Order: sequence, then C-alpha cells, then structure tokens
Amino acid sequence: MSSAPEQAGAPLPGRRPTLAWRAATVAGVLLGLAAVVGAVAHVYPSGSNRLVALSAFSSHLLALSPLAAVLLALARRRVAAGLATVLTAGAVAVLLPTYVGSPTHAGGRPLTVLTANVELGEADPAGVVAAARGSGADVVLLQELTPSLRTRLTAAGLDQLLPHSVEEALPGADGVGLWSRHPLVDEQHHDGLTFAAVSARLDTGDGQPGPTVLTVHAAGPWPQSADDWVRDMAKLPGLLDQLAAQADEHGSPVLVGGDFNATWGNVQFRTLLQNGYRDAAEQFGAPWTATFPSGYAIPPLIGIDHVLVRKAGVDDLRTVEIPGSDHRGLLVRVGLPAG
Repeated sequence: MSSAPEQAGAPLPGRRPTLAWRAATVAGVLLGLAAVVGAVAHVYPSGSNRLVALSAFSSHLLALSPLAAVLLALARRRVAAGLATVLTAGAVAVLLPTYVGSPTHAGGRPLTVLTANVELGEADPAGVVAAARGSGADVVLLQELTPSLRTRLTAAGLDQLLPHSVEEALPGADGVGLWSRHPLVDEQHHDGLTFAAVSARLDTGDGQPGPTVLTVHAAGPWPQSADDWVRDMAKLPGLLDQLAAQADEHGSPVLVGGDFNATWGNVQFRTLLQNGYRDAAEQFGAPWTATFPSGYAIPPLIGIDHVLVRKAGVDDLRTVEIPGSDHRGLLVRVGLPAG
C-alpha cells in the first residue's frame, strides 16, 4: 500500500532545505572570516592608514564571531562551526573583561572632566560652554583649539565658568587647551608630538594632592599617511611615564584626556595602559563608548576620544553633544583618592 501523499511544500524525509542552508553557510563563512581579520587586526601593531583604520574597528569585527558560529551550526557545518566557536571563546576572553569593568578608587573625591575635539576651531563656543556648565565640569580639555575659537570662548563665558587655564591656541588642528575650576600649578607645555600638549597640577584646596592633568591630540592616521600617528603613539608612553614620575613626587593622581585617534582595538592605544594607567571607559565597563563621527545621520561608530586615569577611579562616564564639532565630548566623573 502506498503512503499518503506528502503535504505540498514539506521537505522529503532527510532532505535538506538546500537554499536556506547554503545561504547560512555563505553568511557564516563570511562573518567568520571578518572576525578572523578582526582578531589579527586587534593584536597587530599596524602602521599604514588602512590597517590602522581596520584595527580601530577590530572589536566590532570580533563581535561577529558568535553570529558566525550560530549560522554555521544551523547549516550543519560542524567543523566550521567548531572553529567559529573557538574564535568566539577567544573574542569573549578579549572583550568581556572590558564590559565587566574593574573600578579602582571609585567613590573618592569627585572631579568631573570633559574632553572634546572642537574640529579645527569650528565648534560653537556657546555650545561648548553650555556643555561644560550643564555637566558641572571641573576641568575642560579641548583639542584643535584655534586662536579665533579661544577668543570666542572667552566671550561666551568659559573663563568666568572655569577661571584657570593653560593653552596653546594654534591654527588648524595643532592647538589644545586646559581649563579648570581650581587653581593650576606646575604648568607645562610638552614638545615632541605632532600637535601641542599641555599639563598642569590642580590645587584642589582641600589639603589633598590634586591631580596632574594632561591634554593631548595624536595625529590623524586617515586619510593621510599614518606615519605621524605611529610616531605620536610611540612617544606617548615616555610622556606618560614622565608625567607619572612628576606626579608621584606630590602623591598626585594623573588624568590624561584627548583625541588619541585610536580605539581599544588599536594595539598601540592599549600599549599606553601600563605603569598604572587605565582607560576610563574600560575601567567603567563601557569600552564601546562612541564619540566619532558626530553630527551626521548615522550615530557615532567608534570611540577615539579617551580619558586615562592613574591612581584614580571612574564613577560615571557618558558622551555629550558638542555643537558644530564632528566629535562628541567625553564626560568622566573621576573619584580621586581621599587621605
């Protein structure tokens, strides 16, 4: 006796839905290859502009590995799915600690730091001052500070809000500035990087060591050659060590804010995190805090603006709009050691 006719559209026993499974295989393989590229870029200290840009997105690419593993498993590509699972385990080992965070010195004396790239001095000065006032910032660090914007910031009231400052206002992308609610001592202008860098130690007036604060701007690696960026990233560890040694003489924490033109995915950026330095976003458990590009239809994709802390903790971290700039500002509430 013949069996009942099969329901229309139902697959025969043992027959695979070939088209769907092939699509899952192709998609899984492509995503897996992208994740492999991300893994290599994450650990390779690239020097060309294209490879530096690729490394900046390496964490995004690594995050594709779980999806690749799922698609390949659904397609019954056991070997490929196994390899994607191993890659996923590696990605989790690399990325998960940055999401969990491991704060130190949190809950200490509060200090709020705002760092922002003001795009060749084109940011709206009233907007910058409003961001500083609305956030309750005690310290504002600006990169790409031009003489014209410096004048307009004074007119907009930044010097009344934060009356102590040290800056180098220069044409184009070269200038930087540091404003503080507290008096500044040991002001320094640092040479050797592509752009200006300034630092000072805050006198917080409470009998406790005030933090030494540095603002920097690493050269852009894209679309021009990455040579200047590579040199800056190679020189920054020495500058940070010098600053740490000076700060230790006073028992002072160190805060470093600026546009590093690098993400957590760039190995040269992670190389800076030694001698006690921590990335605020990593310490807080928010490594994908994106600041660039801003002001477009799409949201920011990568976080190239950072605050590094040494002997200090991070109690809060978020981004703020800087009108007229292609960067969002990074706002960090720091906990300074007490006693």
